[in-house]
Amino acid sequence: MTRKVQIRASHVPAVAASEYRFGGAKNGERAVASNGELNAYDKKEILARQMQFIQAASAGQVVSDSLFASAEAAQTNKELIQAAFNDSRAHKVLGERIAESLYITANRQGFMRKYLSKLTVEQGTVPRFPLRTKNVTAVYSTDATRIEAQITRDKWFMPPELQIVTRPFVTQNELNQSAGDVLQEKYVEATEAIMVAEDRLWYNQANALVGLDNNLSIISGQLTPYTLMQVQNNVTRWGLKAPHILMASDLYQDIVGNSDFFNAIDPVARHELLLTGELGVLYGMTITSDAFRHPEHKVLNQGEFFVIADAMNHGAYSDRGGLQSSPIDISIEKIPGRGWVLHESMALAIVNSRSIAKGVRL
Repeated sequence: MTRKVQIRASHVPAVAASEYRFGGAKNGERAVASNGELNAYDKKEILARQMQFIQAASAGQVVSDSLFASAEAAQTNKELIQAAFNDSRAHKVLGERIAESLYITANRQGFMRKYLSKLTVEQGTVPRFPLRTKNVTAVYSTDATRIEAQITRDKWFMPPELQIVTRPFVTQNELNQSAGDVLQEKYVEATEAIMVAEDRLWYNQANALVGLDNNLSIISGQLTPYTLMQVQNNVTRWGLKAPHILMASDLYQDIVGNSDFFNAIDPVARHELLLTGELGVLYGMTITSDAFRHPEHKVLNQGEFFVIADAMNHGAYSDRGGLQSSPIDISIEKIPGRGWVLHESMALAIVNSRSIAKGVRL
């Protein structure tokens, strides 16, 4: 019998990826084989199975085995949150564990961290990003919504640091009255506030560069190899490699349904990679999508895609000390309950306006 649990971001019970079945829980074929890859006979079937799998993940019907295990342990989570209410030491330690788990999730699933180089910043120093290309436009974030730009002249770029902050808080009423997993609910909310916020910072910077060195490519009708290569050429014509493409889910459906792409694509079969958004390799570019994410965690609009240079030529980020956690209670929030302030100090910048090109299908 297939076990199901309720995940906060989903409106339906979810199953673990290794237990998910195509066509229904009773008679359907198991989606994932014992080797961790999708059950499929050939490339054509892998592509079709991919779409079914990520659509189920986006709808909240299937989650990674690790998330399923944490959600299935609702009773344990209930005991943990109760301990946090009863003991200040448990309160602090639980916040640290949440921060650690969020940091791992952001590194595994966030595409900002995939496309930008990570630089370590020591205490008492300022972020200094090396520049490989001068006399191009760099963009950087000064807060969650504001973008600044400047022409790069020096061999170093020093963007300002900003803070990403979220305050997951469990009120006494929530603890007393909720029949669900309150801790899991707060974790999903914090994921949106941290990982998705990081991705949106990169997304806003990428959009700010459209039309400077590389014009926006407008596509009418379906995506084709020709139109895709035109966007890729906007990056490679500057002598840069283009190993990444980030695309909305509807565009990947164009690839799956187009026989011209069939021989060129090498689809991902391992379900763990699919649940990080990695779908395959096409013309030397690794395809990533936020199609697998819950709707509130998506960043791209339908029809959008970006071709991106390697991180060394694209940009960098720093997160001073990682994600930090500080416990808060009634003395801070003026409401009976317990929670945490989760925060990170970041600097991030796309330092080469030639390193990214955007396409939009109308």
